[in-house]
Formats: sequence, C-alpha cells, structure tokens
Amino acid sequence: MASAQVTARPEAPGPAGTAEGGIYVHFAYCARRCVYCDFALATPRRIPVTAYTDALIAELAALERAGMGLGGRARTLYVGGGTPSLWDPRELARFLDAVHREVGLDPTAELTLEANPEDVTEDWLAAVLALGVNRISLGVQSLDAPTLASLSRAHGVSGATLAMTRLAEAHAQGRLRSFSVDLIYGHVGQTMAAWEAELDQVVARFAPPHLSLYALTVEPRTVLGLEVRRGKTAAPDDGLQGDMLFAARDRLAPSGYTHYEVSSWARPGHVAVHNSAYWELRPWLGLGAGAHGFVAGQRTKNEPRPARYVEHLAAGTLAHVEVEVPDTATLAFERVLTGLRRLDLGVVLPAVDVQRFAVAIATSRAKGWLTTDALPQGEARLRLTDHGLRFMDDVLLAFVP
Repeated sequence: MASAQVTARPEAPGPAGTAEGGIYVHFAYCARRCVYCDFALATPRRIPVTAYTDALIAELAALERAGMGLGGRARTLYVGGGTPSLWDPRELARFLDAVHREVGLDPTAELTLEANPEDVTEDWLAAVLALGVNRISLGVQSLDAPTLASLSRAHGVSGATLAMTRLAEAHAQGRLRSFSVDLIYGHVGQTMAAWEAELDQVVARFAPPHLSLYALTVEPRTVLGLEVRRGKTAAPDDGLQGDMLFAARDRLAPSGYTHYEVSSWARPGHVAVHNSAYWELRPWLGLGAGAHGFVAGQRTKNEPRPARYVEHLAAGTLAHVEVEVPDTATLAFERVLTGLRRLDLGVVLPAVDVQRFAVAIATSRAKGWLTTDALPQGEARLRLTDHGLRFMDDVLLAFVP
C-alpha cells in the first residue's frame, strides 16, 4: 500500500472560487448486505474497483463540462457507501487527483471516509491518511456480540474496539483531525441499561470527538423488513427508542458532547461540516451509483445499480435518472425539513417563508413543538423543542405545502 500515499492532498492547488459546496461520493460495494440496509449497493465476489473509479472520474469531468459543477473549490468531500474502506487506496488516490484537477479542494477541506472496523488495519489507516483523508466515520453499530450477529455485521466486538483504539491513537497523535463512531440503538432485546453502558464504554475508552447514534429503522425492502412483516422479528419499540435518544443526551452532556443534530453529538470543533451542508441546503455534487446532488437549485439522482451506472459513464453519458428543479414552495419546505434537524441552531426563515408557514408555525408553537425567535427584516429562527423532537414527523407534516 505504500505506493498509494501519493499525490492527492487537500492543500494542492485547484480552481479558484468560493469553498461553500461539497462533494459526496457513493462507493456502492460491500462484502455483504446488512439486514437493515436499503442503500444502493452490490456485493460481487470481486469489486470492479478500477472500472468504478474510472466512472467516478468521468462523471466528475462530465459535470464540469456540462456546467453542473460547484463553480469553485469544494469545502468538503465525503465518501459514503456501501463500504468505502474497501476502495483500494491506489484507486482512491487516482480519484482524488481528479478532484484536485477538475474542482479543487479548499486548503482546510474536511475529507471524510466511512469505514468498517474489520478494514481499519495500521497499513490501511496510514495509506488513507497519506492521501489527505482527515476524518473517519466508523460503523461500529454495537458492542454486543449477539446484536452484531443479528445485524449481520462482519466484525466482532474485539475488531470494533481495536479499530476505535487505532483511530483514537491517530487522533491523539495529530495524524487524524477527527473521527466519528456510529451506533444503532433500539434493536429488539436491548435494554436502557445496556444502551447506557455501551455509551459509557465508548466514551470512557475511546473518547470519539463525534458520535452518530441512529434508532434502528425497519425499511420495507430489507431482510429485516421482511422478517418483521412475517412475524419472525418484532418491530422496534418507538417509545423506548425515544427514551434512549434523550438518555444519550443526558449521558453524553457531562463528557462535553453537544446534541447538535437529531442523530449527531460532537465535542467542540468537531461538528460534521459536510453533513451540515445538507441541513443548510448548501450545494453538493453527488457522484456514484444512487448518489443525489444539489447544485444551482437543481437536484439530481443517479442510476442506483452500480453496473448500470458504470455502463452509462463508460458510454460517455451521465447516469442521471432524475433531474429536478424544485419550485419555490418545495425549496421552502425543504429548508424547514432539513434545517429543523439542527437542534442547536434551528432554521432561519426569510420573511416570505414566515408568512408562507404562518399557520404551521402557530400550530406547532401551540402544541409545544417549536420555539421561535423574531429576527430583523421579518425573519424568524425556528427550533424544535424536546417535545417536538419526539413528534418530528408530525411537525414536518404541518409544513407540507
């Protein structure tokens, strides 16, 4: 892997411009599909990594030629999946070279790579850090062996703890700017005591600067969804999941974590910059099978099947299956939909949208779901209350155009 520590670094020069936008890259391959996963991905015996990298590079260049690029350097780059830690670092280096060439990265850009614990070896970590990756998002999901098995995760408890140890050491040594640990809560059989003990263990032993905590969701087109429909597995308890969410807040606050977004906790200086772009409706390119993009008020969605995505780009055509320019009312609703996820900042609505949603705002305030702060020029800042967080779906329904 030593040959991979080459060329692509965030301080490399690139096209000038405002660094407000981001790039999302979907690495659409896994070794296996987890029972709860409905993401766009494939699980071939051999990942066509070179062909897929070629397609990503071709898509990036085609978007720039078509005038559908960011128009300046990217502020963030996030590689999700799938399992991005299966991307050969040499091919990742080739892609990052193309990013610098076609778009450019801001000198302080946040470069995040999702990883599974079983892939976080010392060699792999050294290789991706040498490429300029400065943030790792680690999919631990649980520190309970039976739970990991029921979720069909490939790693065990020891593998998860070893991966977190390596990331914590790299962070302490200054080699890694930040890392995040993903955990899933509210699965069948998990007690509140077990959830709190798991949080305590992760924080005490590894002190991740960022935590992403997700309630287990039953998606219809998954193995878990089928098992629930057939009565083989019980559905998660929504009430208990809500209690676990607030228990996590209470448990993590004394350790310096702010619950800044519905599923996200961060210590000072470690809020996820890339994810914040989604919630603030900043532009981002979406590259890869199934990826969504949002640039210049235009939303795009790519072909979700990796093989078909690669075929499109190999033939010299973009793989968009949807291209949409949302109208004013839709964008206004999306601003509320995404902005309310920011529990710390809330969402600032312009005066025209304060009037547009006057009834929804009044109704939500009356039910104790929202607080509002008046701002100059008729703007207003809306924030979810704790009660509103428990009933977030109902809150959003009130704002549907």
